[in-house]
Amino acid sequence: MSVAIISPGLLPIPPVLGGSVETVVQKMVENIPAEINIDIFARTHRSQPREETIGKIRYHRFPAGPEYFRQIRTRVTAEKYPVIQVENRPLFIPRTRAESPKSKFICSLHSLVHIDPQLIRPAGVLNIFRQCTKILVYSDFMKKRLQEMFPSTADRVSFIHLGTDPGQFRPRWEPDISSKVQNLKKILNIPEDHKTVLFAGRLIPKKGPDILIRAMKHILREYPRCCLVIVGGSWFANRKASPYIKELRQLAASISGNIRFTNYVSQAELPLCFAMADVFVCPSQWDEPFGLVNVEAMASGVPVVACSRGGIPEIVKNGETGFLVPNEKEPGSYIEPVLNLLKNDQLAHSFGINGRKAVESYFNWQRAGSELSRLYKTILR
Repeated sequence: MSVAIISPGLLPIPPVLGGSVETVVQKMVENIPAEINIDIFARTHRSQPREETIGKIRYHRFPAGPEYFRQIRTRVTAEKYPVIQVENRPLFIPRTRAESPKSKFICSLHSLVHIDPQLIRPAGVLNIFRQCTKILVYSDFMKKRLQEMFPSTADRVSFIHLGTDPGQFRPRWEPDISSKVQNLKKILNIPEDHKTVLFAGRLIPKKGPDILIRAMKHILREYPRCCLVIVGGSWFANRKASPYIKELRQLAASISGNIRFTNYVSQAELPLCFAMADVFVCPSQWDEPFGLVNVEAMASGVPVVACSRGGIPEIVKNGETGFLVPNEKEPGSYIEPVLNLLKNDQLAHSFGINGRKAVESYFNWQRAGSELSRLYKTILR
């Protein structure tokens, strides 16, 4: 039983530079049974050989550029894989299927961006979906949206909730994690008696960091012993300040003593940033298909304040693991929930415990990988 997984080619796999799609691919396949052979086709990186086998996973890497998908298509169709799973690139499917007609195709969509009418006409999307055995998405929100858009292929849409690694993202109350957090706060020059509000993600408008900065100006008036830490850059491994990042820094000038910009943080450093937070805020301004950062915060025992759009309400349970904000575009919507958690240690801790339990019992890669394995077996019956 062999499956070929085609990466979009934006970032390497394993995700040495980060990237949500790349993380999902790597972590899901790490947790499927050994009897399923996985070949991942991805872009090259200076730290990774062109051909490599790690455990049960084989990696085939090609230079990014105009020939990337053509070279992969040639290799994949020659191998005649029983299942070909295409990540976020539905346009790769028609010609590949024509050259590999006996293969079964999974169109894996991590958002609706790549079936936007400006890229593919709806009739073209429908034609691609009809060529697929399964359309795989990662939230019930996404599943229902696709079924509404393309009712004739509704029975082909499946969703698998994603997860995180509770061994990598460890709870902030563990003694060894707590001591490392104190060291990190010293490095960031955060006073010991100050609590921390965290944003983590790409610094782009649709992620909403500007909304959070505006909210923090009001939060600090009522709770001055607090610091906002903004983790991330404009792109993975890119430390250059984009025009938008420069705008964020200007916006934050009046609260410069209570805000820290870390820029891009490596995957290895990220868990400690989450553990440092007293509150995590996800102010996304779009229909987030899932939102990995929320489960990473929950795994770290951190209460979450997040917008209620997209798939996020399937992860963050209002009044149990955090608070959901109905009007994500309004900075004032975040003030009361964040202040409530900053002022009420018992509430914040109970939300953190509930979030950690949710990750241990459900929002983890082991469960997600098992579901993906069952999907493969269903397709290959």
